[in-house]
Amino acid sequence: MKNVCKVIGCISCMLLMFFSCEKNESIHHDAKVILDKLLFSGYTGDTVRATVTYGNSDIKKLVITKWVNGEQISGYEINVPVNNMSDTYEFEQEIEVGDEEGTLIYTFSGYSVENKLIDASDLAISVTLTDFGRLSKFDWNLTEQTTNGDDTTTDAMLDNVYRLNNDLSWEYDWGDPAGAGLDVLNQYCAWKYIGTELKADSVYLIRFGFLSTTPTIDKYEILRLDDANLWIQTFMDLSWLGDPYTEETPVVEKYVAIPKSSNFTPYRGENPANYSWAPCTPGNY
Repeated sequence: MKNVCKVIGCISCMLLMFFSCEKNESIHHDAKVILDKLLFSGYTGDTVRATVTYGNSDIKKLVITKWVNGEQISGYEINVPVNNMSDTYEFEQEIEVGDEEGTLIYTFSGYSVENKLIDASDLAISVTLTDFGRLSKFDWNLTEQTTNGDDTTTDAMLDNVYRLNNDLSWEYDWGDPAGAGLDVLNQYCAWKYIGTELKADSVYLIRFGFLSTTPTIDKYEILRLDDANLWIQTFMDLSWLGDPYTEETPVVEKYVAIPKSSNFTPYRGENPANYSWAPCTPGNY
């Protein structure tokens, strides 16, 4: 009986391997647009790479389109001429912020000289939004400030909005200029990301004081970051205010994520051209 069970087990394994191999081979045998991978996972900022080959000599053009969450991305289309079956195409594309909002798919379609679709293959990509991508995806509106544990939020702060751009430049919309105070005397320049590929540890904000060419670099530890909120902490020398303030007084600020919009206005109420007294080189601080 044991021998019979062993034989049956061996036959089952062989059949499973046979049908599995047949399934994998049929993908390549039947496909006319052949990708070296059909699945990929990565972070925003990563580069997707795939090699395309052809299984039909009638294919004369490859068209690549992009889809996110079932919707085709308008304006994205790559056309590649195909001269013969031995041609290959090396596809490369950076995963962008926004690609994580659903399944990301690149469709590779092969057309004849008459522009008739012959075959198409999809590359499906699972995307994880990094903290860098999250910081640059949204605008950040200040909603709360505590200094040494005490609430120091004022109404004038509540329309302050930061924009941390993907190119590491930093823009600031202070809202109503009447409540902006000394903020209107700074040139806002850049930000620097500190952390791993996936998780942020801190950010540096770089600005120039009035007519100064020496950058002021403020470090903020990221206490919490998600798609809705950003909590940051810095330490300021407020010893001149006396007890209980010290040279290392903790200041915590909470920001909420808001969609980027055309309403964002850097140096609101002022001429931005007047805020360029110092050379600003984002990415070099």
